[in-house]
Amino acid sequence: MSIEVSIMGRRERRRLETYDEIVEVSRQLLREGHDLSLRAVATQMGMTSPALYRYIKSVDGLHKLVAHDIYSDVVAAMAKARDYYPPDDPAARLAASATMFRLWALAHRTEFQMAFANPFAATRSAGTNVFVSFPNVEGEDNANPFADYFAELFVELHSLGLISAPSAEDLDPALSSVIQKGATNSNSPFLASLGVEGVGMGWLFKLAWARLYGVLMIEVFGQIEEELIESGSVFNTLMRETFASLGLADGWERLVEVSRDTVARKDF
Repeated sequence: MSIEVSIMGRRERRRLETYDEIVEVSRQLLREGHDLSLRAVATQMGMTSPALYRYIKSVDGLHKLVAHDIYSDVVAAMAKARDYYPPDDPAARLAASATMFRLWALAHRTEFQMAFANPFAATRSAGTNVFVSFPNVEGEDNANPFADYFAELFVELHSLGLISAPSAEDLDPALSSVIQKGATNSNSPFLASLGVEGVGMGWLFKLAWARLYGVLMIEVFGQIEEELIESGSVFNTLMRETFASLGLADGWERLVEVSRDTVARKDF
């Protein structure tokens, strides 16, 4: 029996190593400007397409697997930037995280596009619905590390009483209905922790994400002058609006310095 368990253990390790190789090869293909397909990955790995199908059933599954790995890398970079600031300074932690997300996106444009602007993968990013689980290639539910990261930041801000959330009555009725429906259909710890302010907080979260995602999309795709990208003018303006919408009391000039320091310490 012990021999059988040992053999199964080796097989499982080999399977996991193959998944790692699939991700590594896929991301290298993206960096080199190639389309991400099962045939391209199989060729690069020295496998036949049918052999690869034992691990990945479709291009949809491949894109989701790679996107999940990209999300994890982005989260690791943001967490490192965030943790430079103490837990009792959540505004600085949020500013550092948003800045690092932008830095990572601009330094890894093709991978950002694949994970966040891809019909196969983008529907699982934080922008579409932060309250869903991320399905892996085996069909099991895994948390979306990217969505969870920003949800935790908002919970931290809320728990310290630093966010001024609008009431449901202050929102457009149709908007309030959509957010409440999402909350009702979710078992998310994020929503559970917000209590009666969940609807207003959900709206602030969506607004913050729209600003951050929007500016990164136009910068990564080059839909704005390079001078504005290099200066960070549009990004800083939209982040100022985001922090104002959250009602954070910190002076904006201090947070701009947090952003600049994060750029200076860039390490990913």
